[in-house]
Amino acid sequence: MFELLVNLILTSLFLKSQAGGQMTLDSLIRPEYRLEQAEVRSLEKKAPQKDDSKYSLGVNVSAQSVLVVDDKTNKILYDKNSQEVRSIASLTKLMTALVFLDYNPGWDSSVKISDLDYRDGGIQYLINGEVISVSDLFHASLISSSNEATVALARSTGLSLDEFVSKMNEKAKELRMNSTSFSDVTGLSNYNKSTAVDLAILSKAAFDSSRIKEVTGTESYTITIINRGLTRNIKSTDKILNQEFGLGDQSYKVENGKTGYLEIAGYNFASRVSDSGNRRILVIVLGSSTINSRFTDTKSLAYWVFNNFNWSNI
Repeated sequence: MFELLVNLILTSLFLKSQAGGQMTLDSLIRPEYRLEQAEVRSLEKKAPQKDDSKYSLGVNVSAQSVLVVDDKTNKILYDKNSQEVRSIASLTKLMTALVFLDYNPGWDSSVKISDLDYRDGGIQYLINGEVISVSDLFHASLISSSNEATVALARSTGLSLDEFVSKMNEKAKELRMNSTSFSDVTGLSNYNKSTAVDLAILSKAAFDSSRIKEVTGTESYTITIINRGLTRNIKSTDKILNQEFGLGDQSYKVENGKTGYLEIAGYNFASRVSDSGNRRILVIVLGSSTINSRFTDTKSLAYWVFNNFNWSNI
């Protein structure tokens, strides 16, 4: 499954379009991984093309770094400082989830929360001594961005936290995320760094995973505290998940999303957005100015791209 995702990412990349001068993710991949020119031309025909009848040069957003990519062909549709290395905060948890899937001890396995799982920062959803299933930890990590759930999830694999972080960095290399490094599993470390380009690759791999896709598309979820007979409702930190937006008969929706925030990082958001024609884009915004602007930035970018590019029916 993992090799299939990597091949999908690499083989769907293509070089700059001479006609439109469009940049693609392939420009950042080593030459030996690039496609033959015939494949490049074939993908170029299928990729969205800028509508030359519209003279808009872009959209004004608060985010410091932005990338919008066609989900099918990986053509870059909007780029703002996308190669700038930044702290990524809880977007880290997408990589934690991917690595966890490689070492999953079983969804029904249970884990006892320890004081050692707690981290300063964020809302605490789980208490020392509570027993919870691995499945519920996975949901709490990605839906409510629970830090203690994320640490406990990593611990459930039998790997030490240092070993788990090492696997995260190995996975980044396998995905050709050449400007990315991780130092903890939660994203609380300022030294978890990446670029919008690398995060588009990570988001593609994560949102294409059936389990991660399901959970990051879930607005609310009820976890069960096994040893206390309690249930607890958690809600997504993605405040626009599954909400339709647009103008007139144009309708768009965030199907999957993951948020992140640190003071040094600003407000981050990685999402997959679809339109009423079942076309999808990946939108990465890093360093938005407020908790809500990362969502308005995403909406603005999605609206602009869907209204300024034409998708082929090929």
